[in-house]
Amino acid sequence: MYFDYPALLRGLGFTNVIELAHGETWPFEGGGVTAVPFYGESSCELHLPRNCYLINDQGDNTLIAVDSGPTNSGDSLLTDGILNELVHRYGPIRTIFQQLGQLLELRTFAAYACLSHPGRWLEVGENCCVTSEYITGLVERTGANLVAAYANGGAEWLPDHPVFVFHGRNQALREMITAHWWPMDTLESQLAARQCRIHQCRALDLFRKQASGQVIPLIAGSHQPMDLYLLDHPPPASES
Repeated sequence: MYFDYPALLRGLGFTNVIELAHGETWPFEGGGVTAVPFYGESSCELHLPRNCYLINDQGDNTLIAVDSGPTNSGDSLLTDGILNELVHRYGPIRTIFQQLGQLLELRTFAAYACLSHPGRWLEVGENCCVTSEYITGLVERTGANLVAAYANGGAEWLPDHPVFVFHGRNQALREMITAHWWPMDTLESQLAARQCRIHQCRALDLFRKQASGQVIPLIAGSHQPMDLYLLDHPPPASES
């Protein structure tokens, strides 16, 4: 079973859609994009074929791990050996973009619960439950020195849904959702001991490589959608 993403993207107007199976690479001048297996975010264990991506650009490696994390049975990027292969092929992966959610839910809460065995509908499953031990393992395995924690960082111009995108308008909801998550300072101290820092992303954060080779985030949350639009588009015509 799989979602027909190419058809969806073409329906949205994309004309150059490139499919990559796990381990395949799309090369570009100075680097390439490699498809990496995506694990987890499936309380019902449907094992849908999905990707994370490693971007190798001019010798700099960035892992876009998105919401990938350990499955209900413990499978993950730390157990399949792929990270060792990528580091051997491309070198250390210095920057990781990773969701830090710790979402557990009844399987019946998922839209695809009907595809799970009925006898297990009331069991609890993960829906992206990433622990500090898992993140620390990624850093140790890849040699990362920056973890960009994204997908939860909202902006005031974002809507209130989904509920795990936090911003200043829903502080009470954030406190309720994260009440039983492991504390962030625990992760920060674990990463600091491994010469790695963590950045709590906000929507439209930008990152820049310094002369030293270190990647740093720019001022968090300082950009509006129009700022990025104007980087390569003329200002929109004003309405008369």
